[in-house]
Amino acid sequence: MLLIVVNLTGDSMKLYRLPKDKLKSAISSGNVTIAVYGLGKLGLPLAVTYANFGFNVIGVDINEKIVDTINSGKSYLVNEPGVDEGVRKNVSAGRLKATTNGVNAAKEADVMVSIVPTLIDDTNRPDLTYMMNSVETIAKGLTKGDIVLIESTLPPGTTEGPIREMLEKVSGLKAGVDFGLAYSPERTSSGQVIADIVDHYPKIIGGLDEHSTRAIAAIYSKIAKKGVIVVRDIRTAEAVKVFEGVYRDVNIALANELALLTEKLGVDIIEAINAANSQPYSHIHIPGAGVGGHCIPLYPYFLLDVANKQNVPLRITSIARQLNEYMPYHMVELIADALNECEKPIKNSKIGILGLTFRGDVKATYHTPAAPLIKILQEKGAKITAHDPLLSPDEIKSEFGIDSAKSFDELFRDADCIVVVTAHSLYKNTDFKKYFKLMRRPAAVVDGRHIFNPDKMDSEGIVFRGVGRVFKNNK
Repeated sequence: MLLIVVNLTGDSMKLYRLPKDKLKSAISSGNVTIAVYGLGKLGLPLAVTYANFGFNVIGVDINEKIVDTINSGKSYLVNEPGVDEGVRKNVSAGRLKATTNGVNAAKEADVMVSIVPTLIDDTNRPDLTYMMNSVETIAKGLTKGDIVLIESTLPPGTTEGPIREMLEKVSGLKAGVDFGLAYSPERTSSGQVIADIVDHYPKIIGGLDEHSTRAIAAIYSKIAKKGVIVVRDIRTAEAVKVFEGVYRDVNIALANELALLTEKLGVDIIEAINAANSQPYSHIHIPGAGVGGHCIPLYPYFLLDVANKQNVPLRITSIARQLNEYMPYHMVELIADALNECEKPIKNSKIGILGLTFRGDVKATYHTPAAPLIKILQEKGAKITAHDPLLSPDEIKSEFGIDSAKSFDELFRDADCIVVVTAHSLYKNTDFKKYFKLMRRPAAVVDGRHIFNPDKMDSEGIVFRGVGRVFKNNK
């Protein structure tokens, strides 16, 4: 979730309830201060973006190391274009600073924005601990005329429900009277956050009242080149973000279900999808080893939780989530089938994993399908090593409990099976022919991300399996 605080310094002038004719000049004055709560992979790029457009920004985070790094003019994020330069430039110019004192930041600010993580617990119920902690902190520094903006993904009804209640209870102020409240979901992807905010998508905005909506829309109109879309209320804006994630989850599940069938029919799923998508109404996604990350695996559960409380069964959403969570298990089935053709059991087979992060070229492992896949293989007695260009050997050992290969030579040498879990660009751009020769024949390759061409694997003497792909035994 993203929490931003904006404050007018110098000739301080609150944005909330500011007349429309004065709002634009106030935002363009260079005196507006924005406090961003949560300096993670989305919050720090957002803070930089605000600073790039002339706002004074206070970044708030509970991690002292992150705060100290930013105040020294450096970014801790990797592979996030524009952030390193933005931190250095804006800290030097005095437009960006970081602190662990969220209460003081709120006292300095006129608009508070929270973009802290929202998670699910062990029972797949929404876990809003970080969000509510940030809101309580903001409330302790909230003053009349401030605006609180929430950007983290939430179950619809949360901002006007528990968040509003917390703000009013702790501050003693009333939303829609003393301070503004709005919701504007982040619509970004790791590796292109700043570009997404500025160039790629319109900003969705829903406010508690006209004054809240107008002020936040004015801020984002300065930043988002695609403009803003104002919806009728906060709950609608919350639903928009969750719907986007659920659509992707359901579409991927459809592709995965079709892939399970094409494996039996001898139809290549990628060829079929590409042909089907030549029709403008067909937008079938690509099947794979599983769905990971902080977003898609969580948002369906946010919606399911709300739907359950309303006694509305979301059958498609629920089944899609179950199917996508099944895909790492199906990968194990493909591994067992491929090794069986090699007349080898999983037990004691040397299996090399290509890629551990949840998405190609992104250093993040939250809900990665590699985790359940590795756990199952370990339980079956496999000897596992892994390669991931974004993770250190210590990170791989501590998170997955397995050893890492420092090179492709090390991973492939004497391997019985190679399994592709993550589509890193390095893998797409590597010719693996010479590495196949290092494997212990007969050997297998199981591709969960369509890195390899099935038609070429026979010539390499490799037993091939892929999600939805045509291979020798299913033609």
